[in-house]
Amino acid sequence: MKDSQKLIIVPDVHGRGFWREAVKEHPEALFVFLGDYLDPYPHEGIEMDEAIAELKDIIEFKRENPDKVVLLWGNHDLHYLYPEMMGSRFDVDKAPEIADLLYRNQDLFQLCIECEAGEKRFLFSHAGICQSWLRKYYPEIDPDSITAGTINSLLLREDFEKAFSAVSFYRGGDELAGSPVWADVEEHVAEYNRIPGVVQVFGHSMMGEALNIDGDLYCLDCKQCFTLDLETGEIKELNNE
Repeated sequence: MKDSQKLIIVPDVHGRGFWREAVKEHPEALFVFLGDYLDPYPHEGIEMDEAIAELKDIIEFKRENPDKVVLLWGNHDLHYLYPEMMGSRFDVDKAPEIADLLYRNQDLFQLCIECEAGEKRFLFSHAGICQSWLRKYYPEIDPDSITAGTINSLLLREDFEKAFSAVSFYRGGDELAGSPVWADVEEHVAEYNRIPGVVQVFGHSMMGEALNIDGDLYCLDCKQCFTLDLETGEIKELNNE
């Protein structure tokens, strides 16, 4: 990532089109999508066919700009590829079509990305990485030296589906902490769950406004885009920069 470029963060889409205006206004920016492209909320009046169309356009945006666009996996995407991960609003009727679309384009997606900004290291994922989850499923991974590459490599592990299906009691599961696509923001409040030396940025939890926890964690509101200032490390709403 070049320091001179603007980095725009796109939280959970769920069929919404708010990302399009950011692309129109900032065509040269770097874009990081935090996952959850599918399974729209019923109260928003977005049909699943519309959400699939949005995802297809996002995939095309990535294919046309491979070095400018990062697509992260969310739980509402992965559960169409991994049945054990099935969660809320799973669309049984559309599942075969969605699974085929994601399978054919899975090379475009990843679990994490990291960058340097304002003398800090930022780690982006869908729901954030908790130490409690790491200690249970991957005790061999040292939290002090964790990288995006470390997390992305877990996609190739045989135990991936089980580990990433972990859901805490905050979301109706029985785990102490959820996986990087399922962790609730409440799980990150405890300092013992923090990953040292990095600032984590994620979405997943529905927020009325962006939440900044001690400058170590950002849970972003999922109806608008944000920017990361690559010189200062400051995160702002795109419309209020």
